[in-house]
Amino acid sequence: MRIIRIKPPQIIVLERQMNPSNTYKLPAKLPASPICLLATFLASGWACVAEAQTAPAQTKPAQTNAQPDTLVLDPVEVTARKTREDLKNVPESITVVPPESLKAAPFDPGAAIARNSPNVQWISKATGQQFFSIRGVSSLGTPVNFSDGTVAFNIDGVPNSMMSASNILLDVNRVEVMRGPQGTLWGSNALGGAINVVTNQPDGTRDIHATGEIGSNGYRMGEMVLGGNIIADALDGRMAVRFGHQDGDIRSLYTNDLGERDIAAFRGGLRFTGIENTTVTLTGSYLRDEGNPPFYLLRNTSRSPLSGTLTEPSSRTTQGGATVTVEHEFDAFRFTSVSAYQHNKLDSKSDNTDKLLYDALGFPAFSSRGHLDDRENIYSQELRLNSLEGDPVRWVIGASVARTEGSRACVSTQCAPPPYFDAITMNTDLDSTNLGVFGDISIPFAERWEFSIGGRLNHDDIELKRRNSRDIAALTGSNSTSQTYPTGRTALAYKWSDEVQTYVSLARGHATRVYPLFGYPVNGVVDDPYPAATGWTYEAGLKTSLFDDRLKLDAGVYHNDIKNGVLSYLDPALGAFRTTYQDYETTGFELQGRALIADGLILTGGLGYTHSKLGANGASTNTVAGNGVPNAPKWTAATGLQYDTSAGVLTLPGRLSFGVQYQFTGSRPADVDNSFDLKPYHIVDARVGWNNDANDLEIYAFGRNLLDQRAETFGARFVGVETVAAGPGRIVGLGITKSF
Repeated sequence: MRIIRIKPPQIIVLERQMNPSNTYKLPAKLPASPICLLATFLASGWACVAEAQTAPAQTKPAQTNAQPDTLVLDPVEVTARKTREDLKNVPESITVVPPESLKAAPFDPGAAIARNSPNVQWISKATGQQFFSIRGVSSLGTPVNFSDGTVAFNIDGVPNSMMSASNILLDVNRVEVMRGPQGTLWGSNALGGAINVVTNQPDGTRDIHATGEIGSNGYRMGEMVLGGNIIADALDGRMAVRFGHQDGDIRSLYTNDLGERDIAAFRGGLRFTGIENTTVTLTGSYLRDEGNPPFYLLRNTSRSPLSGTLTEPSSRTTQGGATVTVEHEFDAFRFTSVSAYQHNKLDSKSDNTDKLLYDALGFPAFSSRGHLDDRENIYSQELRLNSLEGDPVRWVIGASVARTEGSRACVSTQCAPPPYFDAITMNTDLDSTNLGVFGDISIPFAERWEFSIGGRLNHDDIELKRRNSRDIAALTGSNSTSQTYPTGRTALAYKWSDEVQTYVSLARGHATRVYPLFGYPVNGVVDDPYPAATGWTYEAGLKTSLFDDRLKLDAGVYHNDIKNGVLSYLDPALGAFRTTYQDYETTGFELQGRALIADGLILTGGLGYTHSKLGANGASTNTVAGNGVPNAPKWTAATGLQYDTSAGVLTLPGRLSFGVQYQFTGSRPADVDNSFDLKPYHIVDARVGWNNDANDLEIYAFGRNLLDQRAETFGARFVGVETVAAGPGRIVGLGITKSF
């Protein structure tokens, strides 16, 4: 008896390392025919679905009921509950995005994460001004500071701010997208969910390879990975570097084309294993991302996207950090300490006047330049104790602290009142400290039942100080706030069989109170912060495996009831962003799955639906109650197909691969007034590759956004005129990967 190992779906890029010995002939008789499997997949509502439940492959252990020569999909491992476990056993709606999917958008991984995750959006105004939305829960409009997030973003369990959410994710193992409030285990500002990026660790595995890509629109990218053992049984190492460039593809009447990117990224680490049952891992990373993104674009121009900015904008983001992780395994539990430091900086210059926009308004155009210099230092520490993998009762307890020291220097009409406007520099310091203690436990009972419950007690201290370059007393002031609050989650799961589980859950979410970075004191008085957004989430779900693990399906339904969602909007009278708050609710479902149709042929997918409605309580109830939530589409969907086979069909040595993926995002309101909808868009990516027999060389061709659809990634209405931000266009090219 043998179980054939099937790689997980790799829609965009064939996995670099393949074992030629894992090539098998199809058995004469399968447990279920490909036609039957495909029909079941489509009949289950998966005809228009996106890649979802995928992760690096694990060899599936043999089972007593397995048939000879059985083809199976491998289990998916996640750490959503701070311990390694099979995804099918976690009573939550989770998507695992593999590294191959991120390569479809190497300069914009946030977009790749969202497109592969049902009911997840990546709202992008410009570099450094981007954020996630999960199930319609997000900042309403645009975040007012870099802590104003409702989706916690983590890299290897380390909390990041929204400034680093645009990080070029280098040397990634997988991305776990967790829906619903995750504050219990993932800290503050996880009201809508959490995203954890799991990078490849220095585990001693020998991995030395180089990749180069070149394509249209001046695209070029080079990457190198070095990994292996340095000192036997004592020290392992791994490092990765990436450089990339892309020309601007937004035409500009008065400047160079906009949207240009220059990327340089590094990630590296050392792991010490010389102490029994103890590992110490030191990792570090650095990113430099330079470009010239437009401030906004007039919608529906004759050659859209087209900019009429009078001054070429510029943006430079730098991010650096280090993490020390210590793990020690005792007989009954595991101790983990995660200590981290991050430094983020965003320096951006823009012209707030676009001649095309002002022509549409009937106003004369004039240059109105703005300059923002944002910086933050983040210090974090987490200590926790976990049960060991395989223990009948899963539990975790711990404590965490995070300290953020942020600053902004702003020269802009949005930062100072008349008559000063951009004649002075407004300086803002925003410092916060978050303390938390948490615990979570899952207890099996009555053979097939499992009860889970967890909670966290948070305490926030936040202080805002404003001053100015002219020492004007009326524009100088400070304010502070403190708050202690609980969050929690409980779930009840029932296993109908080893292949079918259902669950219901209830979760309480809580964000931090919010001070806007834009703004100024009035007569020396700084306004109090906006109230903290809170919410209840109700969820029920199903996880099942069919046809001897050849078809895996997840389904979930949910309802979010959110109070005091922070709302940022463009005030047409002032031409500046203003802030208020609003209640809202969202209801919907997700479907996710993957199917092994035949040997080497995998279909993957996910479908999401969200119905959203702004509530009757908030600062704007007279005008927006009943409107849809901004940036929340009703439908998100995609489907992907991957086929790997011997190149002998073309009388060639080695192996061939073909992957194609289609992704859809529906229309969604641009603002709380629902003044217009952002257009739906369709993204098609494809890739064809060849590997040699030695499996140390791959040559491939790729096409990204083959339909050349310029997705509207953000929108705002300016005195009756619609403005948007535009996503990147089509890129086609060639790539090569060589292993050593």
